[in-house]
Amino acid sequence: MQIEHAFSNYKTLRFIFSFTLLLAFSIFTGFESFTSNSQILAATILFIYTVISFLTIFIEKVTIFDILLDISFISAFIFTDFDRLKYFSIIYLFPLFFSGFNFKPQHAYIITLVTFSEYLLLFLFYREYHQTGFLNLVLNGVAFIFITTAGVKLKQQIEKQQRYIKKLEEEKRISEVYKRLYRISAELAHEIRNPLASIKAASDLLSEGNPNPKLLKMIKEESARLNKLLSDFLLLSRPKESEKRWVDVRDILIRIKELYSKEDKEIILNINDKPKIFISEKSFESAVSNVVKNAVEWSKTKVVINVYVVNDKLFIEVEDDGTGITEENKDKIFEPFFTTSSSGTGLGLAIAKRVVMENGGNIFVEDSSLGGAKFVLTFPVGEKYEGFDSR
Repeated sequence: MQIEHAFSNYKTLRFIFSFTLLLAFSIFTGFESFTSNSQILAATILFIYTVISFLTIFIEKVTIFDILLDISFISAFIFTDFDRLKYFSIIYLFPLFFSGFNFKPQHAYIITLVTFSEYLLLFLFYREYHQTGFLNLVLNGVAFIFITTAGVKLKQQIEKQQRYIKKLEEEKRISEVYKRLYRISAELAHEIRNPLASIKAASDLLSEGNPNPKLLKMIKEESARLNKLLSDFLLLSRPKESEKRWVDVRDILIRIKELYSKEDKEIILNINDKPKIFISEKSFESAVSNVVKNAVEWSKTKVVINVYVVNDKLFIEVEDDGTGITEENKDKIFEPFFTTSSSGTGLGLAIAKRVVMENGGNIFVEDSSLGGAKFVLTFPVGEKYEGFDSR
């Protein structure tokens, strides 16, 4: 970032500043009459500061001692004629801002305290015990704290943005991996489906004779299992469907609720209105269905589905009262083939994520207040969305 680049050249900028200040001071003293001693002392301090600034350019790293050196030279310069130069205290703000940006907050505020202490000593030395003097002291103290805090906040904001950019880059990398996997899945599914059809046909022929019933049952069950696996493969690898229409979310969720409701597990659907979304109905139902199915499988007695629209985004929250998901597995839960269950293909949540992402939405998991996991799916409702159906 540009600001970070500028701070990386802090010592070069310091030398330019000190040299310019020395030059300006020399010109200024040609028009203003200072006492001879204060003029010579101030010029000497600026000259020494300029030389040291030049020599430190060749030391790349900026340390706390560099900041303290700057502050001490500023204090020494103001000390030469406090009455005339006290307004140069504004120069303190530059090293203080840099310390807030470059160092840990606690170190930055210690530097701020040192700066104020030096300025306070100048105040006491010159006995500025009047209303204007006290006001100047307070304003400088407030400014020191404010500018340091601004540096700290800016650093935190930049670090937050960098983490976000890094996260996006990682998601992009993972997305590319998934795309390759999707292509492989499609090829593998088509290669396996042919021999699978043969197995099924053979089992049908055997059923006409008098074979071992257990063996026949096993063949049919395995065929069904493989067929389910291949169906998931194809759904995962299938390109995004282009055919979209306005879909009644309430009707789809009611169907899903009826499909997965069990005697020992209650599904509670909270959706008071009739939101609609512009999407492929089959893809949408597949995504939500896989998430609900996962919640039902891991729940103990209850699954709660909350549906609402905020700022043209459809939110679907699916939470259960199961054992939850560990922090380690939260990063893996949407990866194809990842599962901690003895049954299932490990493709359901991967399919849900693909559908959600391809439709401009998002999906993530967090802890549920019920004790288990809470999956949150978001979808843009569509450009023509006009709110809930009033019917």
